[in-house]
Amino acid sequence: MRVRIGVEGDAGTGEAAQSLYRWLSGDAEVLAAAGLSPVRRAGAPGPMGPVLEAVEAVFDSGVQLASLVVAVASWRSTRPRAERVHIERAGVRVTVDGGDPEAVARVLRALSAQDAPEAGDGAAPADRPGREG
Repeated sequence: MRVRIGVEGDAGTGEAAQSLYRWLSGDAEVLAAAGLSPVRRAGAPGPMGPVLEAVEAVFDSGVQLASLVVAVASWRSTRPRAERVHIERAGVRVTVDGGDPEAVARVLRALSAQDAPEAGDGAAPADRPGREG
C-alpha cells in the first residue's frame, strides 16, 4: 500500500512537510512498519536546497496505515496552528482534521475502502462523498 501525505498551505518553504517527515521518521512504530520517502518539489531549489513537497509511505497492512494516521494526527496536535494534512491513496484523498478516535476512524475508512484501486493500475477513482479534492 502506498500513500502520499501533504500539508496544505506549505507552498513556499516546505517547512511543515519537512517537520512532518522528521516526526514520522522519529516514530519507532511508523518507522518499523513503513518505508518513508521525502517527495521533493520539481523546479528551483529553495535557499536550503530542494523544497520538500510531501511524504510518501509504503507498507503492507491496514494496521500500519492506522499507525501512520495516528502519528500524523499527533504531529498536527504539536503545531502552533493545526495545518490541514491530506493523505492520498489510489486516487482517494482525505483530510486529517483532528486527532480524536472518530476523526482517525473516518480517515481510515476512506483510505481502506475495499474498492480503492492501488496506484498504477489505471483505474479511475470513484466519486465518494466525504472526500476532499
